[in-house]
This record gives sequence, C-alpha cells and structure tokens, in this order.
Amino acid sequence: MDHLSVVKDYWDRRSHGFSDAVIEELDSYKGEEWREFFRAELGEGPLKILDDGAGAGFFTMILAGLGHFVTAVDYSEGMVERIILNTKERGLEAAALRMDAQALSFEDGIFDAVVQRDLLWNLDDPARAVSEVYRVLRPGGKYIMKDGNHYLSANDEEFAEASRKRREKLAREEKDKGPSPGDHNAHNPEKVDYTVIERIAVEQPLSHVRRPQWDVDALIRCGFSEIRIRMEGSPYPYSYTIVAVKPEGGNI
Repeated sequence: MDHLSVVKDYWDRRSHGFSDAVIEELDSYKGEEWREFFRAELGEGPLKILDDGAGAGFFTMILAGLGHFVTAVDYSEGMVERIILNTKERGLEAAALRMDAQALSFEDGIFDAVVQRDLLWNLDDPARAVSEVYRVLRPGGKYIMKDGNHYLSANDEEFAEASRKRREKLAREEKDKGPSPGDHNAHNPEKVDYTVIERIAVEQPLSHVRRPQWDVDALIRCGFSEIRIRMEGSPYPYSYTIVAVKPEGGNI
C-alpha cells in the first residue's frame, strides 16, 4: 500500500505545532550542538546543500546560518510553507520546494552535501531515497543522516523491552528537569491525532528491521564509503547519526 498521500495530509495538519517544536529546539542547547557538529563536518559556507525531507527547516536554518546555500525539500506543502516563513523570520535565505525524496527532480551530482533528519522511517521505499541521495551528490560529497528505530518496538519484543526501560528513565529525568526542548507532545495546537502516523509507521519497511545495520547495508549497496556512525542508546540505539562519503570517481 502506498501511504504517501496519507502521510502528506498528516504532516500538512501537523505543520504548525511541529514548527513550534522545531523553533524551540533550535534555540536550545540542541540547536547549538548541531551547529557545532555541522561546523566540524562541513566547515563554514558556502557549500551547496540539500535538506532532504526538511520538515519545518531545523537543519535548513542551521546550515543557512552557517553561510551555506541550502535547498530544502519536503513532500508536505504545509512544511514547505513553514520553511519559507521560518527562514524569512530569521533573516535567512534558502530555497524551499515540494518534492518526493523517493524521486528527486534534481540533476545528477549537483550537491556538495545532503542532510536528512528523521525522514527514512516515513517512507514506503527508503532504499530508493538513499539511492537518490547518492545520485544527486557530487563525488566526494557527504551524506549526513539522523534517524532511529522509532517504531521498531511494535514489531520486535526485545527492542520493545529496551524501549520501555528507556522511556521510564526519560520520564524520571523529565520529572526532575522538565521536558526536553522541542518536545512535540507539548506542541499540538491543531489537536492532530498522532495515532494516524503511528498506525502507518508500524507497517513501514523500516519498522521491521534493526537499524542502523539496515542503513549501512543500503549505503554500501549504493557505493558510499567512509561510513561513520554516532549512536544514542545501548544496547539498541533509539537514534543515531550517520556520515557517509560518496567516493571520488563514484558513478552519478
């Protein structure tokens, strides 16, 4: 089943509250941590960067603020509108387009880097999205992707138990310190029913496999090299960041 239209409608309706959470996170220590990360990986601008599945523009705003030329794409019209609004309000410049990450309409090899944040778990064909990233990257370009085992607990009992313990630990920490910046549960003025995406997500391909092993395999099949992983959580990572390089001379 192709869930694309249902997923688009969901994120269109979530765009306002989602954007509020993104802005809160951007202005917190989390935003600064990502700025430092991108400075270390990409340097100061200008590079030509694609923010693929950009949501409300968290990575877009950070990278544009560092002086890069950013093109942000998302399949949700509501999210594209939020990117335009958010960058304008901060005095930043970035292009924002509606586009399917599984079928990018860019020419081959035109970006110095591609970034993604929690995109692949949404998709019916995540392997195709990874191959599209490889195609639009120039040889020597970097793919930086943050994602996680977000809905694996619905299909993997061992992971579900680890996730339960993690949630209990986070609940204790939240009781002591308050909610983490960017908590989406605290930003839902539209009263969107989150179970809509949850029901879809548990059926998606990446909710049935342990990651980041799937990602590494997909990257290798495409031809990426120098794959590095930063994982959060043990023994099973809830989230992680991957940096992969398209080799010089790689096919485009």
